[in-house]
Formats: sequence, C-alpha cells, structure tokens
Amino acid sequence: MNDKPILYVDFDGTLVDTNAAITDLYNEDFKFYKNYYPVKAEDIDTYDFEECTCANKDYINTYFNLPRFFEKLQFMPWAETVMYKLSKLYNIKVVSHGYSPNLKQKEIWLKKKLPYTEFVGVNLKEHQDKSHIDMKNGIFIDDNIKNLITSNADIKICFGRTCSWNKDWNGIRAENWYEVLNLKTLQETRYE
Repeated sequence: MNDKPILYVDFDGTLVDTNAAITDLYNEDFKFYKNYYPVKAEDIDTYDFEECTCANKDYINTYFNLPRFFEKLQFMPWAETVMYKLSKLYNIKVVSHGYSPNLKQKEIWLKKKLPYTEFVGVNLKEHQDKSHIDMKNGIFIDDNIKNLITSNADIKICFGRTCSWNKDWNGIRAENWYEVLNLKTLQETRYE
C-alpha cells in the first residue's frame, strides 16, 4: 500500500442504491398480493424496510443474499465516476456489513465494477457495527450514524438524504457523490 490517505466507504445506501434494488424485488414479488401498493426507493425511511408491508423483516433480509439483488444493484448517482477520481488521491476500502453469501457477492461485484478498491467484509454474526476496523487517520463515509459514531476515523461523513437512521447526525454531511467530491475536508486532506 502506498502512502496515500485511506478513504473508507460503506456499500449499501452509500456506494450503491440498495433501496432501489430491494424495492424493485419487493414490487416484483408482491404485485399480485392483496393489500399491495408499489414502493419506491425514496419511500423508504426505516432501516428494516417497514414500508414494504406485504413482507416481514426476515423476508426482506433474504433479498440481500440473492444473486437477483446484485443483478439489480446500481451505483448511487455519480458514485462510479467520483470513486474513480478519488482513487487517484486515496486508497479506497469498501467496508460493508452482511452475512457470508452477501459479503462474497459484494466482493465479486466490486472486483468487476471497481477493481481498484479493496473490500472489507464485516460479518453481522460477529459485529453489529464497524468499530473493530481501525480507521485512524482515515476518512469514513457511511449513511448509518451508528457506524460513524463508533468509528475511530479522523473524518466522518454521513452520506445521503436524511432518514430515520441518520437524522440525528450533526457532523459533516454529503447528500450525493457530487457533494462528496467537492467537500472542503476532502480537498484539505488530499494536499496535506
């Protein structure tokens, strides 16, 4: 590893539009059920997708382990371009929670899409947050404030729109990847 600073980036809800993939799967699977109504990605405001009323939490969680999920998965707007630009200035580690089938598929997806990144999988059976990953002297971007609060990263950036799992964040916030690219803290860190 060279001496570039390290940028730690969350996968779900930060790098990729997980809500869109999950709601697409849900809408496909439940469109003929009684009491069904279509759910869009921007409708999601609960971490457990409670807006998808025809499915329970366990059912929704199975989606994360399915190849169908990864077939639907798309980058957040501008993420792919910005990540490439940032890779010239930072070593990038994508740090993500999941169970074994999910983590393996994320690693494969990232090798195809962002081969210049390193994947760090965090198994949910062992860790409820990402605090065991030593991010000292690094920058951490995540949409979940629980992960940001427990991290030892020097700079922490809450990503995305305000929702139930990050509404109480009082630190640096970037609503999209264009804002990430233009953050003053990232520009200052690059040139130190």
